[in-house]
Amino acid sequence: MKTVPLLPATRSGQHGRFPHPLQAHPLKSAAISLLALGVAFGAHAQAPKAGSLPDPDSDLLEGVVIDPPSETSPAAPAANATGMPAVSPPEENEETIAELDALDIDIDMTVDPDTQDPEEPVPAGETPSAPAADGDVAPTDAATKGDSVLAAWLEPLRVSLKHEVSYKFAAPRRVVNNRSSVRLEYSKALTSNLYVRLDTKLNLHWGNDHRAKAKDEDPFRELVTREAYLQSSFGNTSFRVGYQILPWGVSEGGAITDEVSPRNSAEFFFVSLEESRVGQPMLTMDRFGDSGQWTAFFVPRPGYNKYPDRDSEYDIPGAFDRNAPDDDWDNAGTWEFGARWKRTFGKSDISLMAARLIDNDYLVRQQRFRMYGLTANLGIDNLLLRAEVALKQPRAFFARSASSSDLTIVESDQFDSSFGFDYSPGGRALTYSAEVVWSRLLDWNGDIVARERDEYSLIGSVSNRFFNDDLTLSWLTIYTRPYTSFQHRFLSSYLIDDNSTVYFEFFYPDERDERSGTWSYRDQKQFVIRYQYQF
Repeated sequence: MKTVPLLPATRSGQHGRFPHPLQAHPLKSAAISLLALGVAFGAHAQAPKAGSLPDPDSDLLEGVVIDPPSETSPAAPAANATGMPAVSPPEENEETIAELDALDIDIDMTVDPDTQDPEEPVPAGETPSAPAADGDVAPTDAATKGDSVLAAWLEPLRVSLKHEVSYKFAAPRRVVNNRSSVRLEYSKALTSNLYVRLDTKLNLHWGNDHRAKAKDEDPFRELVTREAYLQSSFGNTSFRVGYQILPWGVSEGGAITDEVSPRNSAEFFFVSLEESRVGQPMLTMDRFGDSGQWTAFFVPRPGYNKYPDRDSEYDIPGAFDRNAPDDDWDNAGTWEFGARWKRTFGKSDISLMAARLIDNDYLVRQQRFRMYGLTANLGIDNLLLRAEVALKQPRAFFARSASSSDLTIVESDQFDSSFGFDYSPGGRALTYSAEVVWSRLLDWNGDIVARERDEYSLIGSVSNRFFNDDLTLSWLTIYTRPYTSFQHRFLSSYLIDDNSTVYFEFFYPDERDERSGTWSYRDQKQFVIRYQYQF
């Protein structure tokens, strides 16, 4: 068996492609997507809007640390940046009671209804509202109040409707992705110190999507919940419990200290940033003080990397046949825990961390290891320098001696590091980025399979925004040694309006060495078109 080194999830886009030529399944997909879009848009249009904004002096969220919605399109407006519930306008005075028999109605045909004093009697031809009993609320007012309460609860909800297609233009040419999705994000403060967060997504993979083919389902449905947790705060301390994602580190080209949350590697590097990490059950604590921010976590049942489906576009026969471990909640031998200290100094910060983890890559074996790491960001005018190092003891690798054809497993401590910068000349939207990633096995021997003592990656990118930031263009190249390979990616997005965004992405892998773990993906040259409607 040959292991496949996983590439880090960087700022890559999703896959999608045009059916070529247009077939029945794409028409069916488009029709269903448009129907779902119309229903969701109609429901949103009928929902009553929230009233006045919350009182800025309110202490509703005092002491609550609220995370922003994770990794969404920068062009997409936040549903509720503060996460505070909308406040309904004050109700009109409903205690005025009139006896119809006591009313003296004087009809004046010369009165202009547009200028009539609201205190004057009801004009002829209109039926006055029935008097409400003392202490009761009129039915129409109760309905309005109920609608306002419902609107306040729904106001933090953000819905994203998306359809994407990708086309592989290197032989053999074919549609790879043809899928639609509905994503729900909900973030709301329930009380002064209780907050809820939900991020879930329903994917529909249509008949000619590679995952639907692998599952032999049309459509193949998949519900993915990345985050679903409650958060409570007491003074300077907050707790979160539920399914969460905990990203650590500053590297954009490698998983140096970012070892807590598993990765989604089911579709090589075509997985978008928002789907690159997998949620897992976790308890976390954050403590803010003069000495810095302290973060601790506990995982009672670890999650693992998500690998390609068998017989899917990115499957390598025999490489992903092993099933992920099915751990028990009460198995202390698989519990994960760790802590991080972070201190900010103006535009710079430094972090120290230590953790006891289970390797997210289970393909060799279920390996427990220790991690010690350091990250730093140094801001100097328009230049940001970043560095990250980690020691991992021990990691497991496949090995095969020259005198035997059988695979064995050996252990080696591993040292990973990255150094990079981001530079925006003149503080403009134009940004240049570069980073070097270095990984070394401290106990390396020549029997280790598909891995050398030292591995290097050099990442370079440039991005810019145009037309009042509506258009974003980026180019990214990753160069890897000693098994030489290049990965080129062009990413773009255009904000049509406040709700609609269209994406075009282009991927071109250039593999130069058959020993590379990504050699099997050398013909995965694709372009992607994606449309997203968000409200």
